[in-house]
Amino acid sequence: MISFLSGTIQAISAKYVIVDVHGVGYRVVLPEKMLSSIPNIGEEIKVFTHFRLNPRDGEVELFGFATPEELNFFELLTSISGIGPKSAQSILSKSDLQPLQMAIIQGDEVYLTKVAGLGPKTSQRLILELKEKIKGVSVSAGAQAQFATEGEAIEALVALGYSQYQARDALKQVPATTAKVEDKITAALKLLAKK
Repeated sequence: MISFLSGTIQAISAKYVIVDVHGVGYRVVLPEKMLSSIPNIGEEIKVFTHFRLNPRDGEVELFGFATPEELNFFELLTSISGIGPKSAQSILSKSDLQPLQMAIIQGDEVYLTKVAGLGPKTSQRLILELKEKIKGVSVSAGAQAQFATEGEAIEALVALGYSQYQARDALKQVPATTAKVEDKITAALKLLAKK
């Protein structure tokens, strides 16, 4: 119904933004990782949206994403029994898209439970129902390398007392050229120490 919105940010909350599009304010629920990196109030933003009408109470919600690929994957996730829009958006907030797709393609339940924060049954269901649907997705060599080391680095940072969200957030800021797990952990620790 509404494919994307492009307008000015009028308000930012912990879960959503209000986007002014030619005098109409749209409340758009955003993933946590996107909320932490959006422009300031008064600046322009473009979000790709999924419109949802809850048939039980008539509530209307717009879920927003930074890219059409994230939106498409969100819609795939919500097609799985037991995964609603809020759960799907939470999954996308906890992991970058390509490593998440790699984990599903490779059937890596450990990544899905430790990094994406899913339970074992949900991880199995994702792999079972989505593996064939996303097999054709092209994944860059950089994403494959990131996938291979990200899980180990997050596990080490969590063992040092940081939350999974803090660990993921710090690792996202580590340069993509950092290949070794040890180097990623060291760089992430330096970033976490500054906060």
